[in-house]
Amino acid sequence: MFEPDYPKVKQSLGQAALRDPYPAHMLDPRGIIRAANLMAFWLWDAIGYEETIRPDVLLGSSSFNVLTENLRRIPVEQNIELYMKTAGIVKRLDARLDLGAPLYAPFIVAMNADANLAGIYEAAPLHPAREWEYCLNIAPPDSRSAGELLEFQVTIFRLEDEAGFLVTYIPTRATLLVVEEAYNRLAGMYGDEIYILPDNTDQGSVTSRQAADLELFFRSYHPKLRHDALWYLIAENKAQHLLLGESVVGKHFFELFFAPQLHEWLGPVQETSAPRAVKYFDTFTAGFLREDHELHADYLQVMQQLLQISGFREVLEIARRLPIRLNLPDRPEIPFYTCRVFLPWPFSQEIILHFRSLARYIDTGLLVQSDRRHYEIILVPENSETEVALILLHLSSTTPTPGEGESTAEEPFLWALAVMETVKEGLKMKEGENTQWEPEIAFVHVSEEVYARFEKCGEDTRDTIIDELRVNIEALDRKGRIDKGTLLTMLKSLTITNPYMDELTNFFVRELEIYKKSKGW
Repeated sequence: MFEPDYPKVKQSLGQAALRDPYPAHMLDPRGIIRAANLMAFWLWDAIGYEETIRPDVLLGSSSFNVLTENLRRIPVEQNIELYMKTAGIVKRLDARLDLGAPLYAPFIVAMNADANLAGIYEAAPLHPAREWEYCLNIAPPDSRSAGELLEFQVTIFRLEDEAGFLVTYIPTRATLLVVEEAYNRLAGMYGDEIYILPDNTDQGSVTSRQAADLELFFRSYHPKLRHDALWYLIAENKAQHLLLGESVVGKHFFELFFAPQLHEWLGPVQETSAPRAVKYFDTFTAGFLREDHELHADYLQVMQQLLQISGFREVLEIARRLPIRLNLPDRPEIPFYTCRVFLPWPFSQEIILHFRSLARYIDTGLLVQSDRRHYEIILVPENSETEVALILLHLSSTTPTPGEGESTAEEPFLWALAVMETVKEGLKMKEGENTQWEPEIAFVHVSEEVYARFEKCGEDTRDTIIDELRVNIEALDRKGRIDKGTLLTMLKSLTITNPYMDELTNFFVRELEIYKKSKGW
């Protein structure tokens, strides 16, 4: 349906996004809605006055036709970017008759029937810049006219393995109250259901799986934290330490969450995730407000410290004012989603890692009261790009340096080939398979095999190694797992500070320049 460069997300995490309290739906490659959450039905005015929701009102429909049916709610002047980008996509698709042009005819007719929209459609480029994101300003459902508008930041993700697309609608701060109220009311009426086309998968199975299955996808190189009942961080794994470059044990969770740099990386997402995170804290610690509670004094001291953090007081007031509905599991041992997290890759600030935060109760083996539980926070990568970045982060310790023994000019390239073979091994495993796989351990046996293959060096050995290295890089790009330019940037950033690796770094730089030229950048 769309052109490359869309942000990617794993299919399992795409389904997880449908559990969010904000509108989200999944599309097939042609733009047909094949799954949607409750709030997507609300946003597109697909919930009638009946006691039950009719999934067929939205599911199976072209997303472009749904947009067409709601044009009266989407004023042109406030949505030029939306119309321009959507028109460019439709013009491309309409030219590909094999995809089924009638799917897009209603949108084209409607655009040309309005003088302002017709001009936009005519001027729309076939490849709009960053067409996967735009602002949607839309009148509330049931509105007769476009008066006071709701504002959403829309992002379109490409599902990995060419499975289609995920579209998310994140409300701005001004719209958040309306959306939270609607979600709280509708979830109480209908339950927090996900609606899926029957020929796709069984609705019940997806609804019941939610976070429980995602726990199986956690691997040892994924970041993990543990906090106590007052949300002080009491443990972390190696991946978390490597990601932040320091230990966070002893700090409070919100010292990290409200750090200025995190706000910069999260951007608009923090406006929705921050109140929800504070709401979880407020809910889990509500019992400590009782003066006779053993942790009452400690809780008051924590709150005094937190209120000194810039931005916390404001978000706390928002969290307590908004009717935020938390989807807590019926049983404490079931993991549950909290929010999305964006963090920069330590070796390059231009590489942003995408995670979905998963929380679960930790059984300490003691008779702990229900309001004093410890929780574990797992950052599950949303896409293969983040998986690769984490694997490379662990493998950074394996970079060779000239030792006392004799080394060859080929050694840095052999190391790079072993790294790529290790990355390939990590990515080829299916979700839930070999969850104990560790990059450093895998690198040992992979590097032994690679070095053994090139034990006898000849005149063309280096060229052969480079050819294999290119094949591995191209393969990940061709399969849609990670963009070639992004991977080359990661590899270059990994070696650039090591003088012994200068030739290898220069190779990555040249390959990156060639790639950029091929893209017209």
